[in-house]
Amino acid sequence: MALNATKIGLCSALFLASTQYGVAAERNDIKSCYDYAKVNPQTATQVAERHLFVAIDGTFSPDMNIKKLVHQKVQLFLQPGDKITIINFSAYVEDFYTNILFTGKLDTDIEDRDDVSKKLLRKFDNCMNQQGTFVQRKVDSSIIQSFKKDAVDVPKTEILSNLSQVIAPIVAADSEGRRVLLLVSDMVENSDVTSFYASNSLKTIAPEQEITKVTQANMLSDFNQADIYVLGAGWIASDTKGFRGGEKMLPLKQFWSQYFKQSNAKLKAFGQPVLMVDM
Repeated sequence: MALNATKIGLCSALFLASTQYGVAAERNDIKSCYDYAKVNPQTATQVAERHLFVAIDGTFSPDMNIKKLVHQKVQLFLQPGDKITIINFSAYVEDFYTNILFTGKLDTDIEDRDDVSKKLLRKFDNCMNQQGTFVQRKVDSSIIQSFKKDAVDVPKTEILSNLSQVIAPIVAADSEGRRVLLLVSDMVENSDVTSFYASNSLKTIAPEQEITKVTQANMLSDFNQADIYVLGAGWIASDTKGFRGGEKMLPLKQFWSQYFKQSNAKLKAFGQPVLMVDM
């Protein structure tokens, strides 16, 4: 019996998840300047561990101002020694599946530079300058790649299944330091589990009833005490039917707050759609 596109997409996503749970902690797309300059990595300045995960909903297509804000929030957060992982997720259809686009750890400076020769310091410093440019370029290109092209019509928005089956395990796999998830999406679920739409517009949901559906579908997650920041919630394009006012947005925020609380995470900010705080 032939599998339909949804099942094929789901299998692909689950395969990626099974092979990538530890990738964010092990894979490093950022070349180490300590390795390049042949400097002992034990001489590096020690900083508090932080890992920023950026998960972008590929079915979400906001305006340019929202997209620029994603770039700004990520670049403002990143500091030497941080880890960064950019994840693109979407519906389970052909050519739209969850994937890690970029992941790695930035180097910190040498703590005691007097212990390193000038020749090696020049080589190290040159590498560090290039590393900063490389990371900024890769982060920006990965974010751009993640957003849906306007011409593409994806009928479903599988936020819950992507969070529970793929994204949460990737976030939870890194048990060191602070974990921050920047979730870029309108947060309007439209799947076989539940739909927050009615007549092509956001409906006023009942948070407790929706949490019951999610629990029964085994779609709760474990984010290992990560901090969650949402950017883009309730976004509505100018040509989309309906108005998303407070009567609809408050229950949406209440639902996601409960979902993350029951999924071992804390919703720190819910940008509707603009994220007004720093991470």
